[in-house]
Amino acid sequence: MPLKPAAKHAARQLNAGLLAGRDIAARWFERGEVSASWNYWNLYRDIAWYGVLSAVTSTFTSVYALRLGGSNFLVGLLTSLPALINAVVQIPAARLIERQRNTRSLLVWTGLLMRLPALLITFVPFLLDRWQAGGVVWITALGTVPAAVSNLAFTAMLADVVPAQDRAHVVSVRNVLFAMVTTLSVLAVGKAIDVVPFPLSYQLVFSLAFVTSLVSLFYLGRVMIPDQRPLVDKPGGEMTGWVQALRSSLQHRQYARFTLAMFVCTWTQYFAVPLYAIYRVRVLHLTEGWMGLLSMIESAVTILTWYIWGRVARRRSSRFVLILGVLGLCYYPLGTALASQAWPLIIVAVVAGIVGPAFNLGMLNGLLELAPESHRATYVGLFNMLINIPACISPLLGAAVAGWLGVRTALFVGAFLRVVGFLTVSLILRTPSTQGQPRRPAQQATDVTA
Repeated sequence: MPLKPAAKHAARQLNAGLLAGRDIAARWFERGEVSASWNYWNLYRDIAWYGVLSAVTSTFTSVYALRLGGSNFLVGLLTSLPALINAVVQIPAARLIERQRNTRSLLVWTGLLMRLPALLITFVPFLLDRWQAGGVVWITALGTVPAAVSNLAFTAMLADVVPAQDRAHVVSVRNVLFAMVTTLSVLAVGKAIDVVPFPLSYQLVFSLAFVTSLVSLFYLGRVMIPDQRPLVDKPGGEMTGWVQALRSSLQHRQYARFTLAMFVCTWTQYFAVPLYAIYRVRVLHLTEGWMGLLSMIESAVTILTWYIWGRVARRRSSRFVLILGVLGLCYYPLGTALASQAWPLIIVAVVAGIVGPAFNLGMLNGLLELAPESHRATYVGLFNMLINIPACISPLLGAAVAGWLGVRTALFVGAFLRVVGFLTVSLILRTPSTQGQPRRPAQQATDVTA
């Protein structure tokens, strides 16, 4: 019996859709031609697979430590110790990276080492009870050493393989993929942890996250990096240590102003970071399913907003997007403290999903725009070192204030500090960002608006 015209049309549409899906799948998995597009697709695949590990570690590591009997101080150390290690290793890592003609091997090996803690903490329940929560903290902290090198190498590599005109688009697509995977992962993981007995549930999800992160590493290793970075062979050169790097950075006024703004902002942002898990577990008594749902909502909103903020950054500026993000993040500790039950935290998650991408995109683009191209890794490393100093100290202050005044009061203090941070950042960055240049005689000075 012949098909009716409507049925034929539907069949053609279905066939076209299947062919398009096949082309996308082939493009995702096939080797393809080494080109800019090749690099972009591998960067997309990398972040998509890495999203599973990030969803598990960022949402459930602190909860894992709390379930194992960790104190407020230990939860604060989960944020502070990695920040301290980051601050110490940034400049040595930058010098190591600048000595590499091609950073791909370094990126892959450090990427593997930074993923290992997710596997190692699955063995923590086999330790003595009094060592278990501390084991989670110290294993996570030790993983920060290779992570510092890997993240710095990746930032430098991103600037090498993605031209400035494509950077906002590539970063936005990566973060949309990251948010999509995170959205699905945290919901599934939260439900699985609720169903499977503790601690087997955490051991299974962290093991699975480690395995998926290896697929991410495979695609990261396929990114082709041009051999264009100048080598720094002699330790007696311009960038011989963080003191020399700091002195040199002061000659790039816009870079120095941007770094100062983020240094102050980090003090105010990180004060409340360890308090969220403590408040959810010990005050609201939320289940892992609820915490996974909140993370899923935040990630789902992020999917929609990354692309929008990327367009806003291109039309206005990264500085404008960054300041809006700093303002919006003031609500996170305030909204959390005002919640006396689980459902108001949904509003907090939605707001975080809107403003979080603005802050992250604005800071990353602003840094890459203003860090001088020569010795970029060192300038990025200096920036990371400086902002990790307050990221180390401020969470411990937050945990201490929570012990003295209570978690809810500490969250209100954190909200007030974020408002102060917003006002300070707005004041420091009140003029349009420009590409910092070393100071020169007046007749030779040039300023390029970013």
